[in-house]
Amino acid sequence: MKKINTIVLAFMFGVFAFMGCDKVESPFYETLNEEEVTVDFPDVDPATVYRKILIEEFTGHRCTNCPAGHQILEGLQSQYGDTLVAVGIHYGSLAKPNGEKFSYDFRTDEGGEIGSRYGIESIPSAIINRNEKSGGWSRDQWANVIRDVDRKKVPAAVQIINQYDADYYSVKANVKVTLLEDYDHPLYLVIFIIEDGIVKPQKDGNQDIDNYVHNHVLRASLTDPFGFPLRGGAANWTQGDSETYAASVEFFYTDWDPENCHVVAFLLDQSNNDVLQVETANVINR
Repeated sequence: MKKINTIVLAFMFGVFAFMGCDKVESPFYETLNEEEVTVDFPDVDPATVYRKILIEEFTGHRCTNCPAGHQILEGLQSQYGDTLVAVGIHYGSLAKPNGEKFSYDFRTDEGGEIGSRYGIESIPSAIINRNEKSGGWSRDQWANVIRDVDRKKVPAAVQIINQYDADYYSVKANVKVTLLEDYDHPLYLVIFIIEDGIVKPQKDGNQDIDNYVHNHVLRASLTDPFGFPLRGGAANWTQGDSETYAASVEFFYTDWDPENCHVVAFLLDQSNNDVLQVETANVINR
């Protein structure tokens, strides 16, 4: 759950934890922010850009009702395809490890910050495009909230080019945002790492499913979870303006499977809590 700021410290903690017990309980990783962008992005054709929607789902492995929420979200993803980008945040008391079966810790510090900011008290719930909704939206509201997003309005494009290093289990996320219309407010960039296909136990009603598949799980944030200020927080963007940003994460001392990991990047207006655009890309290009 904790983020260690140097690989050396991560290694030392891992060794001591290994000596004291059978397994390392927490993933140790290092993030590097504000790196140099070292790739060339193709030009954006506004005619090919469409509005995508971000849903951040709050869940927990000991939450008996959460699998029903997962099924609703899977149905919405089938309906909307790649225009709906999901991030699963394990949050709250039902996400805490408990006993031998539920010993795995899916939680992240950044997910905790988001849940606290939005006053999440019960799960499953979700926030959609970061719009203000204290306590989040309940699962029976997700479809209507997503349907009401004006997808004809496409204010920006987000491009991601990932550079993966197999020797160090590291990925550098290069991101470019391009404004497709004039915009008055300061804009912030958020970059997450998520992972699909994590097989761990999950409560479902009155039963425990030992080999449950957990998808789009938040693993780390490569920026502040509420965003890095682009152009130093300056306002008054003009159509065609663009900015690039790069950050990386080394996760050699984790159990993350890079084949199942993805980068999620989204452009946020903090003044009205709105996500202008979101994009996702595989950590390993294929």
